[in-house]
Amino acid sequence: MNFTDFINTFIALLVISNPLSALPAVLRITRNQSLHEKRRTGIIAAFAVGVILLTTTWIGMPALQVLGIKLPAFKVAGGLVLLSLAFSMLYAEESSMKQTPEELKEKRSLSGAVVPLAIPIIAGPGAISTVIVSVNQHPGLLNQLFISFSGILVALCMGILLYFASNLEKIFGQSGINIFNRIGGLILAAIAIQEIANGCLVLFPGLS
Repeated sequence: MNFTDFINTFIALLVISNPLSALPAVLRITRNQSLHEKRRTGIIAAFAVGVILLTTTWIGMPALQVLGIKLPAFKVAGGLVLLSLAFSMLYAEESSMKQTPEELKEKRSLSGAVVPLAIPIIAGPGAISTVIVSVNQHPGLLNQLFISFSGILVALCMGILLYFASNLEKIFGQSGINIFNRIGGLILAAIAIQEIANGCLVLFPGLS
């Protein structure tokens, strides 16, 4: 993995995690909390995101092998998940794959910081599948360390954003957040289609 691959992995993870889509969620979850409690919730969520991405980096591929799932099939499935998320972002909607109405109503421990904020809103199916595919494309201990570092950077970025969530909402407003969501959705759709195409070419060699 060279520097360009590392940057691409980091950007893809950041776009898929969709930091701005987490803003409305964290504001809903923490609406009855003090500013200190809101910031604590953001930090806990970011830490949980880092743990999830790191765990996926190191045991994601072995888990697929145990389940007997081939990577090309996982690429197509992951691509379809990403495409669904991309359409939700393009329409400025919250994907039900990230958060269902039941999860929104449900109150868990840590004021929703881990569930549903960290998973599945931020580190959801799209982010997890992206990490697994990246590990397969760039095998080796050193590359896994690079992918782990990109996951830590994503968690750090999410932590900063969630820490200042209340301030950012005032700066951007809902319209501004929706614009960023749509731009990210377009990028994510392109990534998703490429992943589906790569998986289909392996599953169906005749297509090439």
